[in-house]
Amino acid sequence: MAPDLRSHPSPVDGRDPTQVGTRRCFAIVIDAFLVAVIPLVTVLAIGHARSVRECPDPLPSGRSCVAWQGNGVVVENRSIVLFFAFLALLYVVVFVIVQGRTGASPGKALLGIRVVRADGTQTGMFRSFVRAVCWVIDGISLFVPIALWTAWFTPGHRRVGDFAAGTFVVRAGTEGRLRAPSGAEITTRG
Repeated sequence: MAPDLRSHPSPVDGRDPTQVGTRRCFAIVIDAFLVAVIPLVTVLAIGHARSVRECPDPLPSGRSCVAWQGNGVVVENRSIVLFFAFLALLYVVVFVIVQGRTGASPGKALLGIRVVRADGTQTGMFRSFVRAVCWVIDGISLFVPIALWTAWFTPGHRRVGDFAAGTFVVRAGTEGRLRAPSGAEITTRG
């Protein structure tokens, strides 16, 4: 029977492979930029967008306007629906499909970190889906840094999504070299 690593994996080489908080922060910024900018550029390109200093009054039929501090844009209403649909699709592709199959979103891959199960194996689609859904809770970090606090101060440096999915975020290359809390070395596929 394999030891339970969910409480806190210890590294074989003396370094905690889950202590990747800074990398995780930069990875989510990269991923958020990717997931948000692609739909935004698409909408601006096909939504007949035009720049304005302030929203026109009355607003043309079938159009919406967003303006702030003298800069704004008027787009077709259907483009807003397209933006949110494309945003949701990219979110699922990046955080469920790609991360579930490879263990890393583009930001995580770029920064050399991976999401793994407690035994070091790939998370799969279901666990990646659970982590993605839990961003509803972790995403509150815009106001109260729940994800940041839990990733800094919990054993294994896990956010709520990691606890719910039974996953860890580790430095790439360390996923198969974890040690059980009792000190027994475990070799897993990596």
